[in-house]
Amino acid sequence: MNNFFRQGYAYLGLLAAALYLLTSCETAVFENARPEPQTPREVYWAALDSNGLARTRMAQAWKMAGQRALRDSVVIETPFREIAYYQAAEPTAYGYRFSLKVGEVVQMKWQGLADSTRFFADIYQLIPTDSSLHYQYLSSAVAGPADSLGYEAVEEGNYLLRIQPELLTTGRFDVQIIIQPAYGVFPVQGKSNPDIWSVFGDPRDGGRRTHKGIDIFAPRGTPVLAATRGVTRRVRDKGLGGKQVWLYDPVRNQSLYYAHLDSQLVVENQLVEAGDTLGTVGNTGNARNTRPHLHLGLYKRGQGAIDPRPYVAYQSTRLPSVFSDTARLGQLNRVRYTTATLRSAPHPRAQKIMELERHLPVELLAASKYWYRVRLPGGFSGYLPAEQLEATTSRIARRTLATTTELLQSPQEQTSPVAVIEAETSVDVLAQSKDYQLVRDERGQTGWLRLGDR
Repeated sequence: MNNFFRQGYAYLGLLAAALYLLTSCETAVFENARPEPQTPREVYWAALDSNGLARTRMAQAWKMAGQRALRDSVVIETPFREIAYYQAAEPTAYGYRFSLKVGEVVQMKWQGLADSTRFFADIYQLIPTDSSLHYQYLSSAVAGPADSLGYEAVEEGNYLLRIQPELLTTGRFDVQIIIQPAYGVFPVQGKSNPDIWSVFGDPRDGGRRTHKGIDIFAPRGTPVLAATRGVTRRVRDKGLGGKQVWLYDPVRNQSLYYAHLDSQLVVENQLVEAGDTLGTVGNTGNARNTRPHLHLGLYKRGQGAIDPRPYVAYQSTRLPSVFSDTARLGQLNRVRYTTATLRSAPHPRAQKIMELERHLPVELLAASKYWYRVRLPGGFSGYLPAEQLEATTSRIARRTLATTTELLQSPQEQTSPVAVIEAETSVDVLAQSKDYQLVRDERGQTGWLRLGDR
């Protein structure tokens, strides 16, 4: 058993039995809960509290892990995939940060590799204040081994997903995060993002005005499609837009403006579905001297023109493969080379956290592509390339103890001894931090020795 950062199993049997009683009578527990919890995770914690379990060391560690996941969340680039490890003896939660524009939808899926583990997933928006960062709760889900959660941004900013398995569970889960446009149909048939040649805010008429939409170029007569379900409020031929169709989106209380059409194939007050043909691409109105294209505008009630591109521009959904060995998750490894750079995210451009010395022990928490998410003896976490790590099976030195010494459970001041090693005993040194060495005695038992012990 890996003794790295272990809190022990002293409470597991008692807590497991109590949790079984808790989940078998949840209805009675929740009836008297006041004030009523708002999220599934809060409901779960309220149930622990009402049964007297919230004060246990393990439950408090679970709560703190959830709070720490918000603070220590990693900034990711989408599409993103990671396989993460969790264990009963040391509660864990994972946080992922990403940015969204208005009109983008983040879609998150997770697949647990244990049959019955429940996961609590919460989405927050990060609101910076003068002195701190506020986490504004938006949405959540709780489910078994596999589920998903989505959120459409109504405000541009930074967002966070936290995933945490319930107490007393051990296993791995596969988390996948992608970002897509809120409208599932591109407005010109057979075209895509590269055909958008003029974007929102581009100067017009020598800078006297700005572009209030995007231009999608296509041959004359190419079908123009409804990007979403809605009602055609206006179908007319006049002004700068020439032949045009206004499609009202009642869900978001906004209207899509299709202009410069060559033909109109709908009438006013017609209900259309996403993908229905509204007309064809042309260059009517003030576009008569330009190549045929669709001008797509988007007007929000009470705001005026907003950028339609995030609502229709597709993003890659091809999830990266995980090449790092996931069988090593939960194990203790050590830094392989003279120095290694711990980074804030699994890519070489990510922010540097610190430089690590050779033979430093780290615990492998998660795998993504060619990287591992690791935790250091001091509790810091970050990402290292898989090639910079190696197993602790082989020794890096041999040491003979001058005095009888306790073999410790973890490299911390307040930790329990796992064995006593007699004086003149030789041990294999497997890894080394600033103040401790990970060693293996003659019986094959591993533990930690203070460097000051001789």
